[in-house]
Amino acid sequence: MNKDLISVNKAKELIRNHTIPLMPVCMPLADACGKVLAEDLYADFDIPAFSQSSMDGYAFRYDDLIVHNVLPVSGEMAAGANDLSVLATGTAMRIFTGAPLPANADTVVMQEKTKLENGMLTILDEGIIRGANVRLPGSEMQKGGLTLKANSILSAGAIGFLAGLGIHQVKIYPEPTISIIITGNELQKPGTSPVFGKVYESNSFALMAALKQLPAEQVQLVEAADDLDELTNSLQKSLQHANLVLLTGGVSVGDYDFVVKAAERCGVENIFHGVLQRPGKPLYAGKKGNTWVFGLPGNPSSVLTCFYEYVLEAISIMTMHTRSLVKIKATLSNDHHK
Repeated sequence: MNKDLISVNKAKELIRNHTIPLMPVCMPLADACGKVLAEDLYADFDIPAFSQSSMDGYAFRYDDLIVHNVLPVSGEMAAGANDLSVLATGTAMRIFTGAPLPANADTVVMQEKTKLENGMLTILDEGIIRGANVRLPGSEMQKGGLTLKANSILSAGAIGFLAGLGIHQVKIYPEPTISIIITGNELQKPGTSPVFGKVYESNSFALMAALKQLPAEQVQLVEAADDLDELTNSLQKSLQHANLVLLTGGVSVGDYDFVVKAAERCGVENIFHGVLQRPGKPLYAGKKGNTWVFGLPGNPSSVLTCFYEYVLEAISIMTMHTRSLVKIKATLSNDHHK
């Protein structure tokens, strides 16, 4: 490990400076919730595309109301009707929410403010004005208008909004493919009988749980013995498919700490090794191409501390999705001396 440890802020700065977003990919809209949009989206047509009623009621010509106190009702327009009816002068037409406004009509009165007897409609809304209860073409969104900006998080509302524009796929920043390499001859699996000299392996459980909260696109779990050749081989295979490789343990300067040596063998560039912090001082970070390699100290508290402080920083930039822990301040109940 380098003698000249760097500060926490410097380590984070190096991560930010060496991380770029993943290459955007196209994804079906139905699968894109929670992802980050990688391009501006524009409307291909006016929304609504036609004059439509905003409620159940009756469509008529406003000028006819001035001349006639009572209007005969001729026909109806239901939502989804694709044959545009023509409203005869001096008549009204039954209409439903979302239905196209018949040609010649310009106003809709809600059904609660009418009286219908023997096919004759009396309009009781004294305050009605021309164009009432009508959504005009382009009143919500005009053709060519910006519908959603790049780097917007695709929430459930955004997904529904885009579907309403006829969009069925979007270009997004994908989640990273991640490989976790667990090292340590002293480890045994939970659920087995205790063995003298062994400890239960917990880091993979903690990291997998943390990644499920992000989530990650694909996570591969690899176990490697404290052997330089075996670790080098495992790392080399992971580098071939992963955007991010996490190794636990073996990053200090002991006789069985092979992570840094294996990374050098695989052509990984050392970005930093060692941070002025506890826990997690031996943290290693390197890159090969656009793939990050993080060597997380094996202590379980160090693993999660380094993951949330540094790995999450890289993932946030890769996916263009700001993710962070909720930070709170608490008062110690007793004095603490270190």
